[in-house]
Amino acid sequence: MSSILIAATIGCLLVAADLRTKTNTNMYQFLTWDIFLAWVPLIISSTISYVSNKKITRTSIALVGGMCACWLFFLPNSAYLFTEILHAFRYFDPQGGTKFWVNIDFWYSLTLTFVVAILGLALSICSIHQIHKLLDKRLNQFSSMIVVGIILLLSSLGVYIGRFNRWNSWDVLKQPGLILKDIMTDLSAGNSILVEFVAMVFVIQVLGYITLRILMGKSNNI
Repeated sequence: MSSILIAATIGCLLVAADLRTKTNTNMYQFLTWDIFLAWVPLIISSTISYVSNKKITRTSIALVGGMCACWLFFLPNSAYLFTEILHAFRYFDPQGGTKFWVNIDFWYSLTLTFVVAILGLALSICSIHQIHKLLDKRLNQFSSMIVVGIILLLSSLGVYIGRFNRWNSWDVLKQPGLILKDIMTDLSAGNSILVEFVAMVFVIQVLGYITLRILMGKSNNI
């Protein structure tokens, strides 16, 4: 699984670089940073799994606790890549004289953002799966599923906050009051899409996670 994710990451970055060269623009330059942030949760959860499998000490418990908090803050960056699909249409004028869908660069762009979206969802659900395995060792099956459900919901809300309110993971610690204010403002707005968007991303992540659990149940490998 890791090899596939790494290969997909390299492929996406190469296609983005090729599009920048062909168009002589900086299109998709932001993907390098966004994909890096999307990998952070999986790196953290892998570290948590490694430390948790070692001898338990007070130091390791404190370390795991801190990493879990950090992991939760950064987790939405993975599923956030799903929203990058919108950029496939950003660089093409739908009102132009030539239909944008006959431009091969559009199809490269659409394919790139589609793969990036799948990559982000895969990174998210693989990372959550690692944490879920640790929860199963300490909680009963029902309780661990409830915790995972809450994590998926918070991740979906984080995607909304990042895409529409433009807050970063570290802003949760720096300016939590302003983030909460933005959420409440969006909720009270008559044309708010917050609830529907969060629900949509939540359902997509749940379906992806269930699929992963089924596959892992068959292969017992990740």
